[in-house]
Amino acid sequence: MRKDAARNHAAILGAAVRLIVERGPEGFSMEDVATAAGVGKGTVFRRFGDREGLVRAVVDGSSERWRAESRELLEADHLPAEERVITYVATLFDHVVAALPLVMALERVSARSIACDADAELTHARLVALVGRVKPGADVEFLAHALLAGLRAEVVHHLVHRCGLGVARVRAGVLSVARAVLAGEAEPAGGGPSGE
Repeated sequence: MRKDAARNHAAILGAAVRLIVERGPEGFSMEDVATAAGVGKGTVFRRFGDREGLVRAVVDGSSERWRAESRELLEADHLPAEERVITYVATLFDHVVAALPLVMALERVSARSIACDADAELTHARLVALVGRVKPGADVEFLAHALLAGLRAEVVHHLVHRCGLGVARVRAGVLSVARAVLAGEAEPAGGGPSGE
């Protein structure tokens, strides 16, 4: 990437982060971002395509550390499997809280953002792999989705800001649910009369 193109790219992402944090997930347009970044609107569209592409790039940048941590957990065979699941859920919760307005913006512009992160499929697949080590034979795909549902930015925002539960209490509750899921009886995939 040329030096001026790299500078524009960084300016656009920085402006988008500032506007999302200041105005909320819905309070900005591509033109607003271009003006704040000091570039033409066409530059923003050429670089990111649309609002979803821009927000996805912003969240990608904010979640790099989280993705590296989750990869390390997958490879940390020296740790007990249950501890790895709880750590995965805890670090994802911390990422969502740290980037709450950004992740909320992504959830609103992208139907594919089901896992609190720009790479929903990877986030889900890693949790499936970890839960599968604790609950072999269980419907781990569903269990991973169920755990991730409580980690959606909209849910976390609702519990912390609208219900007034506070970050520490919500985090403790999310981890308590994860422990309960791991300790509960394992229902096989498609189990029960309605899944047949």
